[in-house]
Amino acid sequence: MSSAITIQGARGTIPECGKSFLKYGGNTTCYSMITEKSVIIIDAGTGISRVAAEIAKLPKKLPITLLFTHFHMDHVVGFPCFDPLYDKNASITIMADPRRRDNWEHTLQAFMDKPYWPVGLGDTDIKMNLKDIPVSRDAMDVLGTRISWFKVPHPQQCLAYRIEKNNTTTVIATDVEYSYDNIDPAFINFCQGADFLVFDAQFTPEEYKKHKGWGHSTWHTGTRIAACAGIGRLILTHHSPKRTDSALNKILREAKNEFSRTYIAHEGMKLQK
Repeated sequence: MSSAITIQGARGTIPECGKSFLKYGGNTTCYSMITEKSVIIIDAGTGISRVAAEIAKLPKKLPITLLFTHFHMDHVVGFPCFDPLYDKNASITIMADPRRRDNWEHTLQAFMDKPYWPVGLGDTDIKMNLKDIPVSRDAMDVLGTRISWFKVPHPQQCLAYRIEKNNTTTVIATDVEYSYDNIDPAFINFCQGADFLVFDAQFTPEEYKKHKGWGHSTWHTGTRIAACAGIGRLILTHHSPKRTDSALNKILREAKNEFSRTYIAHEGMKLQK
């Protein structure tokens, strides 16, 4: 088992489909890692259906830990359709930041309940544990995987995660707004030396001028962070919903001129050295 993080959905805001989106995919944000001991999932966009299909093929049931970065619709919309929620033999731990202004458990419970969904959170027979991410320490161990977190600028609060397993370090910063000339040095330190930085590039530099304060960054900012933090590979994610494959190819060419080890996130991409 490789324990590589797999990108299951890299689209922002809403899912997309059609021939112009086949290369990079149209599912919204979800990342997963299957280890010998557990399944770890970051966010529950529509890409989580791909994780469910992988879990169904496993030779044995593994405990599932689902970590939320935040609770905007594109990061939770796939959650009610996640098959293990209806498997009485499943064991799921759901975690999020307790420092949010809202109560994240109430938020999730309200989303997965009538009139939005016919089955309420906790109404099935699975073993489910809603648990706060600890605020008293810098990292936690999830069955052999080291996970730390960093609060990033995004409306209604958001976390980036740093995941370390088998000598591979990946930072997932899927929703974050930094401008090219205004990057928090503490965030660069958080990313320092990671093998992979998965970074929010919803806007082009030209688009960002009209969308300051919307909570998203650009590929240009991503390349600067990658260079400053000594990143192995930069993976651009959270694609604007109407950004076609050809438009993303153009962004890739431009970004590589700034940081040659840049790639575009696509469904099924495995982050492994």
